[in-house]
Amino acid sequence: MGRDDDRAGHRRRAKSTLEKGALLSLALSELACGPAPAPAPSSSAPTHAAPTHAAAPAPSASAPVWTSPNQGEEEIVQKFVPYTVTDGSMARRVLYTWTTREQIAALEKDHVLLTRTESPEHGASYFDQKLHARALAKEPLAQMLRTTPFARARYAWTTPWATVFGPGGESYGDRLLRVTLKPEAWIAVLMTSKKDLEVRDLAGKPVSIGDALAHPERIAAVYFVHDTPVTGYEASMAGPEERVGYREYVLCNESMIESWSIRTPEIQKELLDGAAALRALARYLFLHPPERRFTGVRWNVQVVKETFPLAEPVPTVLGMYEASLAFPSVVYEPEGNRLNIVAARVEENEEQQKGPPLTHTPTAKFPPPSERKPSPPPRIVPWYKRH
Repeated sequence: MGRDDDRAGHRRRAKSTLEKGALLSLALSELACGPAPAPAPSSSAPTHAAPTHAAAPAPSASAPVWTSPNQGEEEIVQKFVPYTVTDGSMARRVLYTWTTREQIAALEKDHVLLTRTESPEHGASYFDQKLHARALAKEPLAQMLRTTPFARARYAWTTPWATVFGPGGESYGDRLLRVTLKPEAWIAVLMTSKKDLEVRDLAGKPVSIGDALAHPERIAAVYFVHDTPVTGYEASMAGPEERVGYREYVLCNESMIESWSIRTPEIQKELLDGAAALRALARYLFLHPPERRFTGVRWNVQVVKETFPLAEPVPTVLGMYEASLAFPSVVYEPEGNRLNIVAARVEENEEQQKGPPLTHTPTAKFPPPSERKPSPPPRIVPWYKRH
């Protein structure tokens, strides 16, 4: 999810996103038989074809048979423990980011992970726009993060299954990178609902803004949360600055990356474990569907407002699942068929991770103060000029 793989869905108006979500919902309910089209090899920009995998068959005889709501719940809760993120437990050293075959070829040649400042087609990301606004408001940490050492970025999350589809069903590529931060790395925190940025170490402990400003070289990433989603009538008329809620990690300092890897057994296992967790949850929900739950934008708001801000995730199957999400969109609504479609795409992408494994240790150095310049203002591309 590099800047060329940027959040196209987040850059379109919320109306467009919701329309695509509605189309995707129809595709999910029809569950067409053919596999979803692979991302076009000639472009690293997100594609927007809705997933159309066939519905998974009913649980086989070897699958667990649960006859009461409590049976199997603890097993599924444990499967999702490694993936959960809340505002009170967001520090992560290992992150995953999807990319394209072309960008993998460039990585193998140049060994440079962070190469793009923005998408040539879609312009600046929503994160860049919000960070720039904070910098204009003289927020010291935002001003520092809007300098050239942090200009190149790549988007990531704690588990690959949660970003295998973007909003509206878009794809960021089918090749996966595993990124490990240095143990001394710090993570900045930017939430659209809060006035000030924060910084935390990898143990989750707060770092003073003074220390962060004195040692900018230790900031490896930004945990960005858009937790002020637009709802109701406004959502259907939303402009470029208004959209449904989501979150992401923005890798922005290659000198704080200990290593990145591709095609390793660890990556293949991560993909298969994630697919297995989704299928287990799907079986459980087929047998024990929630009595009532929100869907669409109302579900997005519920997750963003009630799950993201927690100190720790709620230890139930839905609580753990929703705490694992980056994009609480229609693709990821907790319903058996949808979960099986996501699992199927993860399993398909696991097949794309074949080949010689590669692990690289970056040698990038954080630039001295004399080389740190303010970044140019973000380039805003009008929605009607985007493809």
